Amino acid sequence: MGGEGFGPHDLSESLSTLKAAFDAGIRHFDTAGFYAQGRSEELLRKAFSAVRGQVFLSSKGGLKRRGRRVWHDARPRSLRQALHETLRRLGTDYLDLFQLHWPDPDVPIDESLDALRQMRSEGLIRFWGAGNLSAEQVLEHIRPGERIPHQVHFNPIHKGGLAIMQAGREGDRCINCVISPFEQGLLVNPRYLTARLGKKDVRRRNPYFHDMGLKSRLWDFHQECARAGVSPVAAVMAWIMAYKETDIVVAGARRPGHIGQVVRALDGEPVPLSMLLSRASSQGSLLALLLSIF
Repeated sequence: MGGEGFGPHDLSESLSTLKAAFDAGIRHFDTAGFYAQGRSEELLRKAFSAVRGQVFLSSKGGLKRRGRRVWHDARPRSLRQALHETLRRLGTDYLDLFQLHWPDPDVPIDESLDALRQMRSEGLIRFWGAGNLSAEQVLEHIRPGERIPHQVHFNPIHKGGLAIMQAGREGDRCINCVISPFEQGLLVNPRYLTARLGKKDVRRRNPYFHDMGLKSRLWDFHQECARAGVSPVAAVMAWIMAYKETDIVVAGARRPGHIGQVVRALDGEPVPLSMLLSRASSQGSLLALLLSIF
C-alpha cells in the first residue's frame, strides 16, 4: 500500500482493506518508512488514529531512497532520525515495534541493534526487532533469550529462510516472522503468470517473475487447487505453518478480498498440510503437485 512499486494504488481501497482487517480482529500492522517514501505510514495514521490504543504498529528503519537510488543507513543517529520521522507520520508519540530493516554493510550490526535497545530504554518504542539477518548474524548478534521479532523471507519457492529461522530458535533468540509468504503475489495470483508488469513495478527485478519453468508449474498448481476446491492462499499458508519454526506470517493484503482469504486460511486452529491435502484430493494429485513444485 502507499502507491509505489506494486502497480496502481487506490487510497479508498487501501483504507477499506485496513478497516476490513481491523473488523476481522487483526491488530498488528507492519510498515516501514521506506515503503512509498513514508506514505504507507501516513495511510496507517488515516486508518487508525482514532483507535491508536487498540492497534500494534510496527515500522522499520535503515533503508533510504531518493528517486531510484536506494541505500543502507543504519547508523545509530540515522535510525533515531528515522524513528522520529516515523512517529511524526504515524501521529503517535511511541511505536509498538521498531525494526532494523536490513543490516548495513558499512555499520557494525551491534551498533545498530544497541541503538534500538537504547530507544526502548527511553520509552520511544515498546519492542525492537530486526529483519533479513543471516543465520550466522542471528547467532552472533542476537542474545540467547532475547526473543526479538525477526523478519525472514520464506515461502515454498524461497526456502533459504528455514536455516535462518532455525538459528532464531536456537537459544530462544528470535520470534520468526515470515515475510513475502506469497512471493509478492506470484504464488497465489494467476494473473502474474501471464501479465506484463509495468515499467515501475519493483517485481520486474524479482527473478521468480521471469522463470518460465516455475510459472508453468504454478499454472498447474492453480488449476489443481481450483479442481480440489482449495485456495492457493490456504495451500501456501498451510505449507508455511507446517514448519514448527514459523511463529508469525506477515501476509501483506492490498484489497478487502485479500483479508477474507487470509482469515479463512487461518480460521480456527491451523490445519496440518497433510490434512488439507487429503481433504482436497483423494487421489493425492495436489500433494504430488505441491511436492514437485515446492
